[in-house]
Amino acid sequence: MTTNISELTVVQFKKHKVAYSVAAVVTFVLGGMFYFVFKDDVSVSLAWFFLAAGILSSAYCIWNAFSNAVVLELNPDGIKYKHYFYSWNRLRSYAIREEEDEGGSFNYLVLNLKNAKVPLEIQLDWINDQKSVTENMTVFAKAFQIEFEGVLKKK
Repeated sequence: MTTNISELTVVQFKKHKVAYSVAAVVTFVLGGMFYFVFKDDVSVSLAWFFLAAGILSSAYCIWNAFSNAVVLELNPDGIKYKHYFYSWNRLRSYAIREEEDEGGSFNYLVLNLKNAKVPLEIQLDWINDQKSVTENMTVFAKAFQIEFEGVLKKK
């Protein structure tokens, strides 16, 4: 692994297209299903609400699936997450947190910033190639001598 800061390159992570596409289909199907369940039995207005909510949620997920916006960027100057920038000298340490519950497992990149009471948690499940986030973070952390707190498991 390289520790020379001048050899570090910009690494960008975009939204996970497959995950958003699956979410679009699921929300559309659920909205249609609830529409047909409620249209005769309970209330027509509630049925239309579920159908509209399903269509809007599905459209939002499709828009996210085809968006090429960069969500997370690691570069020699720091970390850019969404529209915020955190320089490497503001970072005290970092960790990877893995959560498991009935709904599945979720992975987070936890950034402990200097002068911040609460760590910044970045959910990696909706980012493409989430495995390489941890690999690239290791390279940058080694170059800037940032402590790795390990993989935290939470159930």
